[in-house]
Amino acid sequence: MDADQKPALKPWESRRISKEEFEEYMARSKARQVNAPEVGKPAPDFEIEELDAHGKRTGKLFRLSSARGKPVALVFGSYT
Repeated sequence: MDADQKPALKPWESRRISKEEFEEYMARSKARQVNAPEVGKPAPDFEIEELDAHGKRTGKLFRLSSARGKPVALVFGSYT
């Protein structure tokens, strides 16, 4: 290592938490991934209520499997 280089920070140091807190965080993160679909695998089927053009509830349900073979865009988030 050159004299002007700083040693690399450990992951918990860059987050300013203890090693134990970092390990707990990573364990919780890994546990959440258990039910997540793998990259490249089909998305799990689900049903969701459709909204109208103004974002109001319609009462009409959409099931992902009804669009099999067609392109579908899923947008998650908030526009507020």
